[in-house]
Amino acid sequence: MNQTIKHIICGIIIGTANIIPGVSGGTMALVLGFYEKLIAGINNISVNTIKIFLQALSFKKDNFEIFKQEFLKIEGPLLLKLGIGAIIAIISLAKLLSYLLIYQHNATYGFFFGLVLASIYSPYTLIKKKSGTVFISIIIAAIFVIAISNAMSGEKLIKKAELKQAVKQQKINSSEISALPKSQKNFFDFQNIDFVHLIYLFISGAIAISAMILPGISGSFVLLLMGAYFEILKAIAEFNLIILMVFSLGCLIGIILFTKLLNFLLNKFYDITMGFLTGLVLGSLWVIWPFKTQTQIGDEIIYLNNIIPSTITANEIITCLSFISGCAIVIIMIFLAPKEK
Repeated sequence: MNQTIKHIICGIIIGTANIIPGVSGGTMALVLGFYEKLIAGINNISVNTIKIFLQALSFKKDNFEIFKQEFLKIEGPLLLKLGIGAIIAIISLAKLLSYLLIYQHNATYGFFFGLVLASIYSPYTLIKKKSGTVFISIIIAAIFVIAISNAMSGEKLIKKAELKQAVKQQKINSSEISALPKSQKNFFDFQNIDFVHLIYLFISGAIAISAMILPGISGSFVLLLMGAYFEILKAIAEFNLIILMVFSLGCLIGIILFTKLLNFLLNKFYDITMGFLTGLVLGSLWVIWPFKTQTQIGDEIIYLNNIIPSTITANEIITCLSFISGCAIVIIMIFLAPKEK
């Protein structure tokens, strides 16, 4: 398979994963064999990279040659092709996946469950020495992801959904807002955000983007746990520049620092770190298990606890076929496409 086509297809898979709630783009990057290069590439981005890029805009031959070297240093060709694939997926599949998540939830998650389950083979084979310490790191990471996914109770998820519906329907009046806890009042009162709250939003951005880099962890879910999810959504909708700039700055600092940490760990403690990343992927299977209890809040369905179906219906059969399809795609890709060197 042509490398460029392969990278774009993998970018499409990563981009598609980012659209699916609970599915991590980092997971797909890891299982497809690009994770280490992505981390190393981002780690190499610096102020000097930006300076070299700006100098290249002069179109002078010497500056352009320096830019080409820097572009290769930050894994630019790979990042560009994966980025193109991700953008294609987000633009072309967003509406389709939104539809599928509403009307074919189980089958959609079944497909990704198959992708991730079959793909665990990839990061596991990258572990050079499978020692007891490595297996402990796998177990700890898997438990970590499951603990995070269960950190918010079903009752809290329902309350969050009810609040979201109320905001959408503009049914919250001033008296109801005054009765809300302080953390939720901030969601509505942007005029009185203080410096401390801006610092909290900065930290939320740094932590959320760090979570997005890790396989198996959804950054949006981390924001939800930190109580900043709805505030950021509203800031985007209202184009609140102060909040968006502070949050974006936190994301930028977070991805730079956390990527450097990951790069250091992969260089110094490769097997343990890769084992931990494998465990994160393994734990994500709990998060994306397709069969769950559910409740209707307004026009939105909230999925709660994992269950095992007690009956076999068309829905279960379609989900199983989707699961098999997901597994088959990964097996074919592993067979046809060698690992990145």
